[in-house]
Amino acid sequence: MPSSIPGAKIVNHAVGEDALIRITFSLVIVLVAISNAFAGDGSRRFGNSDIKGDYGLLAQATSVVSGTQIAFPAVFVGRVSSDGKGNLRGMGTINPGGPISGLTAGQLVALNGTYEVDDDGTGEYTGSATPPSPSTASNSSDPPSVLGSGALVIASSNNEIQLVSTQTNRVLYITLKKQQPPSGGFSNRTLRGTWGFVCHGTLVASTGNPPVESAVAVIGLMTNDGKRNFSAEVTANTNGVVTQENFTGTNSVSSDGIISATATSAHPLFANMRGIIDNDHEFRVITTDPGTVVSCAFTAQGRSDDSQD
Repeated sequence: MPSSIPGAKIVNHAVGEDALIRITFSLVIVLVAISNAFAGDGSRRFGNSDIKGDYGLLAQATSVVSGTQIAFPAVFVGRVSSDGKGNLRGMGTINPGGPISGLTAGQLVALNGTYEVDDDGTGEYTGSATPPSPSTASNSSDPPSVLGSGALVIASSNNEIQLVSTQTNRVLYITLKKQQPPSGGFSNRTLRGTWGFVCHGTLVASTGNPPVESAVAVIGLMTNDGKRNFSAEVTANTNGVVTQENFTGTNSVSSDGIISATATSAHPLFANMRGIIDNDHEFRVITTDPGTVVSCAFTAQGRSDDSQD
């Protein structure tokens, strides 16, 4: 029976519109919740473009001498650039602890590589680190090389990438960190301030069979005046023998963040170093002295505004 109440159709129409709005709003809430759930599960799709720009690189390895059972430690530090399309190119410094592929302590090497990133941020890489010019210590059947192939994972949103070799003749671990230079680029002033640091590695006293090696770990405090001069206090443990040392030195920094440093004190534990600045509060170095195969990480204790470029 038709309603005889005036305005009844208008009221029913308004109620219908209100119900539709509530349903639509509920659907939006559900969609947002689903989206957040997927984001929390790490379902973001990655790709080659997520590795793009300039990166500091530190590698630590143990490599087997070809044709033998002898293995030596090695460290590598440098800088690579990625085009975001699967290609890497850069330069770095190697310190092998023994006769590995004809490379020598402190030798500059060119880095070339490729990579492929899967949707979940994992992937694969291939690459080679070779002297810019042929090495007289190498031969054509075993060209100088400290990198090969392996797996990678994008570890953080600010583009820290971890890589590991899957080759059977070496154990190689690499960390890439995207550089964040101050305005105007890196300079000696970037190192101004006080830095805590930790080092670890191996001292190789003899490359015979078997080699004579000692594990070493170091912590310390470095103060830099931002004008190429530094001083440091360290505590070292070498195969259980604990020593303390104070030393001074000089350093230089290029605009792309490459560090060269030399301790000027008598008989320092680490005499020569080469490194890469990741940002204004972190840099990494390796020793380049023969037989001292050590890597270090430095972190700024605190920076005032006038200490940065």
